[in-house]
Amino acid sequence: MHYPACTPRVLTEARSAVAEATYACSFATGQWNAEDWLPVRSPRWTFEGAWLQEADHIRNSVPLDASPAALQGERAGETYASMLHRHSVKSSLRVRAELSFDECMAPLITLAAEPAEESGSARVYREHVEVVLFNQGINVWHHRWTAERGPYWHRAAWSRFSAAAGRRYVLEVERVGTDLTVRCAGSVLGVRLALPETLYAGITGCEGTNRFYHFAMWSGGQ
Repeated sequence: MHYPACTPRVLTEARSAVAEATYACSFATGQWNAEDWLPVRSPRWTFEGAWLQEADHIRNSVPLDASPAALQGERAGETYASMLHRHSVKSSLRVRAELSFDECMAPLITLAAEPAEESGSARVYREHVEVVLFNQGINVWHHRWTAERGPYWHRAAWSRFSAAAGRRYVLEVERVGTDLTVRCAGSVLGVRLALPETLYAGITGCEGTNRFYHFAMWSGGQ
C-alpha cells in the first residue's frame, strides 16, 4: 500500500495501522474501495454530500460560490459528506484518521449507532458522536434523534489548542465501556457517554474543505 510523503511519525503510525488494524486504508487514488463504506446523510439536511478523489486523499465537496462564513453558516449543509465503514464493531473500539482542514474546520471521526434506512440504499444518522478537529482544538458532540423532537445534540467534551489549516493531524478515538478517550497533537481528553454497545465508525467532512489521508480501526481491545 502506497503512502504519500509525510512526517516519520505519521508514516510509522500509518504502516503500523495496516499491519495490526481490523481495517485500514489509504485514501490515495486506487488504494481504497468505496464498497467498504456506507454513505450516510445528516438528519439536519436533505443534502447527501459527495467525496472528491485527489491524488493522495479524498475531500468533501463544497460549493465554490460560498464564502467561508457561509460554509460555516447558512450553507453548511452543502458541505456535509459522511460515510461509515460497513462492518459494525461490538465492545471496545479504536479509530484513527489522518486528516486536515483548509479553512477553520471541521474534519471529524464519527461513531454511530445503526443508521436509519431511507428509500433505496440511502441511510440517515440517528444517535451518533462526532469527534471534531478545528482551529481551536477538539469538540465532542453527542447527537440524538426522536420522532417527536427530530435531531438534537449537545457538546459532551472539548479540549482547546491551536490547530493550523493545511497541516495533517492524526486524530484518534478509543471507546472502552462507557469511556471515550480522544488524542490529537499531544492533547488527550476523556468523556463518559452511554452509547450503544454496537457502533459503526467512519469520517465526516463539513463546514469547509476537509481532507482525509488514512483511516484505521481496531476492535476487541486491540
